[in-house]
Amino acid sequence: MSSPEQAADSTAVNERSITRNESMAMLGASVLSAASAFISTVVARRFIPADDVTEFMVFWSLLFGVYGVIGGIASEATRAVGAAFLNRHGREDAGSVKAVSPRGARPAVVALAIGAVVAVLIVGTAPLWSDKFLSSHTGLAVIAVAVATVLYSVQVAMSGAASGMHKWYLVATINGGEATWRFIAVVIVGLIAGSLWGVEAAVASPALLWVILVLCSPHAREAFVARGDVPAKQLTINTLIAMGSAAASAALTTGFPLMMKVTEHVEKGTHPEMVLGALIFAISITRSPIMIPLQAFQGVAISLFLKQSHRPVAAMAKPVGALLGVGLLGGVAAYLLGPWLFILITGPRPEEVAAYTEASQGWVLGLLTFASAVMALLVLSGTAVLAMNLHKTYILGWIVAAVVSLMLVLLPLPLIPRAIISLFVGPLLGFATHMAGLVLDAKKRGISK
Repeated sequence: MSSPEQAADSTAVNERSITRNESMAMLGASVLSAASAFISTVVARRFIPADDVTEFMVFWSLLFGVYGVIGGIASEATRAVGAAFLNRHGREDAGSVKAVSPRGARPAVVALAIGAVVAVLIVGTAPLWSDKFLSSHTGLAVIAVAVATVLYSVQVAMSGAASGMHKWYLVATINGGEATWRFIAVVIVGLIAGSLWGVEAAVASPALLWVILVLCSPHAREAFVARGDVPAKQLTINTLIAMGSAAASAALTTGFPLMMKVTEHVEKGTHPEMVLGALIFAISITRSPIMIPLQAFQGVAISLFLKQSHRPVAAMAKPVGALLGVGLLGGVAAYLLGPWLFILITGPRPEEVAAYTEASQGWVLGLLTFASAVMALLVLSGTAVLAMNLHKTYILGWIVAAVVSLMLVLLPLPLIPRAIISLFVGPLLGFATHMAGLVLDAKKRGISK
């Protein structure tokens, strides 16, 4: 790790790493992603039959849970490519692919291989779990998830490499383009077919975006062939560690509804099953406004933490305060306006009104919204320790959070309070683990916190 003087020098050299216009492009893409995820689920819910709504939400949770695991590729790609710039060419233009180490492995190639292995595991293990979660069009749904996994692995590797190369417009294009494609595809398929399988395929289809970008954009081709700072073997190991942490992250974010589905034994069409579906939707829409923009800016955050390696703990102060402030304001707003908006937006059918009212009480939506800010703290602290190359601390924090949350989901309490307790306590302990790792590393290196 660089000394304080070297870190300060690199910071001065790379002050232009993201301009105001680039920040606005990234913000616009993240807002579009959040809006698209929210609107897509609302639109899909209106197009598909009532009996299939909960299964669609489970498919969504499964697909984006897998995406969450694959998303670890992006974090390591950003770190590897970004470190190659800072370590070898700190004074060169960070927008030039020529600045990347010629000896490092290509993250996109490593990601393709890893994605293929994950897809094989999904298909190979499907007989053990698919019928329990995807009772309709089971085989087609599994194939959709597997194919999307292979394609998406390359897409997130390109996004991560673009972040490491400070090509923020390309990152915004990937994030915003994927969201736009998904929304348009869901609307078109919903209007034409309105079937569960058709909408599921539409949700998975944006994983093809990177193919079009590589064919049309020289910047995308640069990100596709970019190299990191380590050989293929080490990059693979680092990526798998990042994916292990991302697996725990996915269990707490996009995969949490699936976790509830596993622990909540309900029959299809019953009131408890409808409450579960409504709560899954409530968790999704209360998280999107904070989590999706934060995840979209992870590449930026890693780049910034790389340049503040001489003061990692202090660098956390402002973003932590900002996240808690946003979460508090959002929680109050959700408490006051959430129940009315939730019913207005979801438009529950007569048989669903009681379940949706139960899951959208003011205190429930308010706490879920603030819980999303707590989850965001865990994501942010994970980004910081990963930028400091503390891969073991990174995965330890996420494992602590996931294991504690899973244990709390099993508490002998009603579904809603059990879910809320789990969403608060697990992420808080994971965040504390990450921060302890940063403090210990700072002491070890003899630098200011």
